[in-house]
Amino acid sequence: MKKKLGIIIGTIAGAAILGTGVYYSNADETTPKLDGDKMKSMVQEQYDGQITEFELETDRNKAVYEVEVINKDTEYDLELDGNSGEVLKENKKEINQTKNENNEKGQIDAAKEELISMEEAKNIAKKQFDGKVESVELDEDDNQFVYEIELRNGKKEAEFEIHAKSGKILKQEIETEDDQD
Repeated sequence: MKKKLGIIIGTIAGAAILGTGVYYSNADETTPKLDGDKMKSMVQEQYDGQITEFELETDRNKAVYEVEVINKDTEYDLELDGNSGEVLKENKKEINQTKNENNEKGQIDAAKEELISMEEAKNIAKKQFDGKVESVELDEDDNQFVYEIELRNGKKEAEFEIHAKSGKILKQEIETEDDQD
């Protein structure tokens, strides 16, 4: 009887150890080896244009950066492996416009030149909330540009909308995971 009990306890302990190892190996895959700054640098080396969206996502327990790069002729939507920087998916869209659209785009391009940088916007948000930047997106509506920034620190998450021209914080929300339920 003691022998059977010993075998059962040993089997349960072995399964628990194996299960813990599998859990931690999967958790490591969702943490990218390449940080956001390194990834942005790699994207800028390969793609000509301005990064307008940058977000770290988890896809099937794998860290994936989703990046949008726009230049005057082309928009790239990219998915990049967070560990190797390998391009997993690339959607390239040519930006073709009529004469009116070109004039409007010229006005938008001129407005973009007056914007604070993505780094400046991140620094403004970080002064209000100490956390890791999860995503940054430059959004435009009626020629008004806003940086949408998400930061995380443990169980707390903050979302900011920052006026891309003045640097003024338009919206700030800080939540804990308990608040999100």
